[in-house]
Amino acid sequence: MTEHITNNKVAVIGLGYVGLPLLCHISTKYPSIGLDISEYRIAELSCGIDNKHCIDIQFLQNLKNVKLTTDWNSLRDCDIFIITAPTPIDEHKCPDITSLKNICFKLGKIITPGSIIVFESTVAPGTTEDICVPIIEKSSSMSLNEDFAVGFSPERINIGDNQHTLSNVPKIVSASTPEALSIISKLYNATLGCEIVVASSIKTAEAAKLYENVQRDVLIALANQYSDYCNAEGIDISEVTRCAATKWNFAEVYPGLVGGHCIGVDPYYLISKANDMGIKLDLVENARKVNEAETSKVIDNVMSRIRSVKANSILLLGLTYKPNTSDLRNSKALEIAVHIAGHNNNVSIYDPNISKYDLPIEVHHKFCNNLPNDFDFDVVVTLVNHPQIKSPIGKILNINISK
Repeated sequence: MTEHITNNKVAVIGLGYVGLPLLCHISTKYPSIGLDISEYRIAELSCGIDNKHCIDIQFLQNLKNVKLTTDWNSLRDCDIFIITAPTPIDEHKCPDITSLKNICFKLGKIITPGSIIVFESTVAPGTTEDICVPIIEKSSSMSLNEDFAVGFSPERINIGDNQHTLSNVPKIVSASTPEALSIISKLYNATLGCEIVVASSIKTAEAAKLYENVQRDVLIALANQYSDYCNAEGIDISEVTRCAATKWNFAEVYPGLVGGHCIGVDPYYLISKANDMGIKLDLVENARKVNEAETSKVIDNVMSRIRSVKANSILLLGLTYKPNTSDLRNSKALEIAVHIAGHNNNVSIYDPNISKYDLPIEVHHKFCNNLPNDFDFDVVVTLVNHPQIKSPIGKILNINISK
């Protein structure tokens, strides 16, 4: 790079579950700008409101030295750009990095010599250098490592987890130049206070992030299959797991539904890249099939039990992809609820963390703004065990799939 960072003004692009907490921390040390494409999102954050519940509300309301905007031109005097774009999968379970590509193109129009661009979005190894960089170079008419540098520092946000936070979870960092690596490391260390783990290359850091979630997916698939075996034997998989976990090298992983924006999504990025290279990842692919099939198994089991008691009224509790969050992305609980509601007339749905407008329109009329007071239901199905829900007792049947 021909010029050095001088102003240390930081832009965070994308103010969701990853970007907003990051912006809040960085703004304690550096003048910062937060950009989001949603005018509604910027409006609510500007009023100190966060309907996504990404960060403690007091932290948000006490923000200083921060500008919130939807205007890309407002970022022109920034030196460091941190991208936290969503990287989902499409309806065919193929990686969708459209948002990431659009951001790269727009960044190319505003960056100046000496800029550093840091990617936090989960991608397949090679994406940053092989896809993102060429877009930026073409859009900016600049060259990597001569005019600007890039880095990759994968996000490790665990939504709804107050124990593993930005301040105490190690941060992997990588960059295209030693100078950029030093600047990125100092930025994260100064603002987050966490341990900095340096990866030797951007591709290594990208691969590490995928491995974290792919490993978890495979272990849950094993737990789900072993659970089927234990059920056939008439033994409790939870007790089996607790006993096995007393050995020092056993991974204590329990069976369950795999939804959300990470574990149920990231393996497809690896599978897609491996397929492009002619590499077959049978274990990873089979794990995905096992975990995806769990949703249908739960639906069949719950529907069978409901039919067996001839229920006239059903209450479904919890719709998000896991407890203590408002995140509905890839929620298997929501998928189950929509199915049950579509096959039973008298169904009520409740989740204290969301509103009906977050849900598919076909279940709007079945959503309760408050937990019904009379609790007069034949069947109560707990899909997600939010801590603030005190589950009512069904007159005939109670089903808890969240255990």
